[in-house]
Amino acid sequence: MKDLAGKTAVVTGGASGIGAAISRLLARESMRVVVADIELGKAKQVAAEIRAQGGEASAVPVDVTSGESCGQLARTSNELYGDVNLLAANAGVLMLGTLATRTERDWQWVFDVNVFGTVRTVDAFMPQLLSNRGDAHIVITNSMAGLMASAPGKGVYNASKHAQLSYAETLRDELAGEGIAVTLLMPGGTASAILESERNRPKERGVGVPLSQKDYEMMQAHLGETGELVTPEHCIRNLLDGIRNNETWVMAGSPQRLAIERRFHKVVEAFDFADRH
Repeated sequence: MKDLAGKTAVVTGGASGIGAAISRLLARESMRVVVADIELGKAKQVAAEIRAQGGEASAVPVDVTSGESCGQLARTSNELYGDVNLLAANAGVLMLGTLATRTERDWQWVFDVNVFGTVRTVDAFMPQLLSNRGDAHIVITNSMAGLMASAPGKGVYNASKHAQLSYAETLRDELAGEGIAVTLLMPGGTASAILESERNRPKERGVGVPLSQKDYEMMQAHLGETGELVTPEHCIRNLLDGIRNNETWVMAGSPQRLAIERRFHKVVEAFDFADRH
């Protein structure tokens, strides 16, 4: 997509953090934006802010753990602004804590939002995207965690982002012939409400275990290697170019680069070892 003006965008997780920044960015490009979030009140605030700046936006509730909710979002956004051109599947949650302290219910909740929530969102909008072949784009918010094998204290989250990364890259290849582009937004440490993900965890999905001091210190030591938190606006500063140039990945920045290079260097070393034996 080169020209975004007058076209329709839907942003899940659009009420705060990276999602809110994406919503504002697309509105400044004169897109009609649906700000979708489980926190409808905050989504309404973002939409109102966009309208106050002369943009066009509406807030719509969505729970990406529900196929029916995602389907209703697709129907409502279509009624508001027509078939979607740009779908930003951005909703996600963060689970902190060492693997030994996480439960099966923790895993189920994180994967239901980060992996299956993305799948449900894309599936719900696929008919509309296909109707806009050649002028349709999917942005999936992944993470540097999807490229890093290990980040102590974030094992559940990392695993979900690896799965989401594989889904998104495969989706890109499969849709290339359909005229639908797919780009992965790859944030690093970003100051956003994802750090408080438990606030939207239903009681029936379990209750997170507080971080131990040992877990906290382990995570802080790793954060020292991967950089300080950046703003959502900084994170998405290259997103428009990524969309217009149909990039596979839009990297938020370089603090994690060394850790990722070390990981892939080890993979290459393993191939070299195999070749020697």
